[in-house]
Amino acid sequence: MEKIRFWKSVLIGSIFSLLIVVVDPMRVLISKGASLTSDYSIGAAFFYFFLIILVNGIVNKINKKASLKSEELVIIFGMMAVSCAIPTWGFTLNLIPLLPGVYYYADPSWEKSFLPYINKLLTVSDKNAVKWFFEGLPKGVSIPWKMWILPLTLWFALIFSVYLLSIFLMTLISKRWIEEERLLYPLTSVPEELSRKKDSFPPVLKDKLFYLGISIPMVILSIYCLNTYFPQLPQLHLNRTITLFRRTTSLNIRIAFEVIGLIYFVSLDVSFGLWLFFLLFTIQKGMFNIYGIGKTTPEPWAFSGIEAGYECMGAMFMMVFIMLWQERFYWRSVLKERGNLKYIVGIFICFFVIVFWLNFAGLKFIHSITFTLLAFLTFLGITRVVCQAGTPYARSGVVPAGMSVNLFGTEAIGKNGITALGFTSPWACDLRTMVMTSTANFFALAHKFKVCAKKVIIASIIAIIVGLIGSFISVITIAYKYGGINLGGWQFTHYVRYTVKWVKEYLLHPYGFGKYEFSFFGIGAIVYLILNFLRLNFPGFPLHPIGLAVAATIPIYFTWFSIFIGWLLKFLILRYGGQKIYKKLQPFFLGIIIGAFLTGGMWMIIDFITGIVPATHPILGA
Repeated sequence: MEKIRFWKSVLIGSIFSLLIVVVDPMRVLISKGASLTSDYSIGAAFFYFFLIILVNGIVNKINKKASLKSEELVIIFGMMAVSCAIPTWGFTLNLIPLLPGVYYYADPSWEKSFLPYINKLLTVSDKNAVKWFFEGLPKGVSIPWKMWILPLTLWFALIFSVYLLSIFLMTLISKRWIEEERLLYPLTSVPEELSRKKDSFPPVLKDKLFYLGISIPMVILSIYCLNTYFPQLPQLHLNRTITLFRRTTSLNIRIAFEVIGLIYFVSLDVSFGLWLFFLLFTIQKGMFNIYGIGKTTPEPWAFSGIEAGYECMGAMFMMVFIMLWQERFYWRSVLKERGNLKYIVGIFICFFVIVFWLNFAGLKFIHSITFTLLAFLTFLGITRVVCQAGTPYARSGVVPAGMSVNLFGTEAIGKNGITALGFTSPWACDLRTMVMTSTANFFALAHKFKVCAKKVIIASIIAIIVGLIGSFISVITIAYKYGGINLGGWQFTHYVRYTVKWVKEYLLHPYGFGKYEFSFFGIGAIVYLILNFLRLNFPGFPLHPIGLAVAATIPIYFTWFSIFIGWLLKFLILRYGGQKIYKKLQPFFLGIIIGAFLTGGMWMIIDFITGIVPATHPILGA
């Protein structure tokens, strides 16, 4: 077996990771288009990886020794996948506008009710630095980097600890998920097939069904996009909303080709649960609205409602607790193995760095510990859902900040603590993508090609460092050049106000233990437990409860119909064609996935060249 040129692949992976974290913020902020890094779908990684495969095939024909091996391609893709979780909704684009934004958007009411409780070392408070960030630099004035160095250093220490803990946790748990539980990891299906080398190009590129799959989303989505350039062309409607229950709730009917393609590689009972639970939650919400059942609180990021949101979280935490209980003997063996000691020590060090950082931000020590535990239980739950259910768009029903307030009450947490919880928004609230999930998929893909865990860890850490530094510079430079208020993306306008709004509500109005919220949390946990019991004790039970953990969230609201289509197609193919036809059609569905992201990348380039704003490719990251 030939030796892997590890550092060569890391260098190429770093270059493309840097390209991703620099270009995608430009797409969102300048072109005002859909992001290819905002979700677990990691569209930017798919787009660039396909181009790498094509170039590598040509290089292989010219000089076989110079071309990249399968293992090297896996490392490159893994690094790009990790970097996708950083520049936009994963962290940086949430963080950067918030640091000066709390001062720029401050109205008189903030002076007494919010600003005094901020740890100013974590923000950018210089008047000129703040004004120029949102309104653009005056001529001849350079970016005031000096004002950013300290807060960015402090935030880097926090988020690097979060990411490092995530990597170490996945290092220890991935073996169990991959070898013993045999999770499917549907998001690795495309890079796995593209990394297989036979002659110069992977076998899937020689299959006509693959190109047929690519052509369907490429043609349909390109016609959709061309309408922006040529309004006289017919406009395709890929998105429709149907109102229900006396117009108190709605169903979104949307075609997302990448979702249809990925769901083909998901178990039928899992995908069935995703769309069925969504419909049941929709009925529940409609009935609650009609009969006036519900509660209004400042609960952050509970866009699907407090009731359904806490039911989802109850199901998710029950799923995680059952998973950890079932893995108890595995964890004993992990703790006994001497080679794992460094990872276990690393987890504890990172955990307490995060705890002390939150304490420094204003959160009391006991609340910092609780919040960190809630956050990582949530991260682990979402990662499990994505790795098993393959949904490229997901989020938690509610977030650790709101759960912390409902656990302890506002008086116990205190005004500084509530404000500190507000500053967890960039990394622990809008959980549309995470490094933990990307790393889990990286480990799974590496396992299939026998790339050792140590190489995955090193490559992931390098991708994180490149991703953080590159995205910091990219977003700050764009903001000072164009003025933040002129840019796309809701982070520069509504995000700051939304964060401050819920923090202020908790500061001004006392809230105690959330009996109402945690009653629904209990309902979700019990329902998950019952369904899990039925699945384990009745062979052939058609419903997997994992969908209950995310079914009432906004991403599923936008993708449930595409999940249904993917499930229905797979069901019919297996029912009437069997395993033989199912396997034969896999290249077609791989092509559908690639076609969706290729079209997104292609129109990203066209929009940059033409300067047409906004970019209109209908990818859900918009």
